[in-house]
Amino acid sequence: MRLVVGLTGKIGSGKSTVAQILEEFGAHVIDVDSIGHEVLRMQDIKDSLKEVFGEEIFSGFDIDRKKLASVVFSNPQKLAILEQIVHPVMRKNIEEKINSLNGLIVIDAAILHRLKLDKLCDFVITVAAPMDKIIERLKSKGLSEDEIYQRLASQEDMIKSNHVLVNDSDLFSLREKIKDFYNKVIKSKMQCS
Repeated sequence: MRLVVGLTGKIGSGKSTVAQILEEFGAHVIDVDSIGHEVLRMQDIKDSLKEVFGEEIFSGFDIDRKKLASVVFSNPQKLAILEQIVHPVMRKNIEEKINSLNGLIVIDAAILHRLKLDKLCDFVITVAAPMDKIIERLKSKGLSEDEIYQRLASQEDMIKSNHVLVNDSDLFSLREKIKDFYNKVIKSKMQCS
């Protein structure tokens, strides 16, 4: 028995916190960001990216994700090139992970739709938060206002799903919303799958 849930939401919405809480309920969480980091460590990917973006995105033998981010998040064409190189490998890795698991599987991905991972899901949950909360959270993580708006702009193609969790309060309230959603929606879908 397997139920695959896509979990999406803009950077700073609290999506990863929702994923952690669902993990406490027994879900297997596939963190797409960490898979992206793994892919950036693959030699053939590093070679391809060096060919396109040059040495400037490297620190030593490794890709410096901050340098890469400053190059691609300020230029939509460069972001598209990066995605053409890394997304197929990421998708393949994620599909393999899904096929190796049973039970509740949560794919935690801001750009779920752009990666075409929504096609692997039984349903999708969108985590939403007011813009002032998003900016506050991202500033507390050390991002500048320019970096915040560049990253948010790169997520404009996000599609709202039928299931929206609004993260506009504290952790206790969010946990209660997730518990309620888990009991009312996820449990019933698990029994049907």
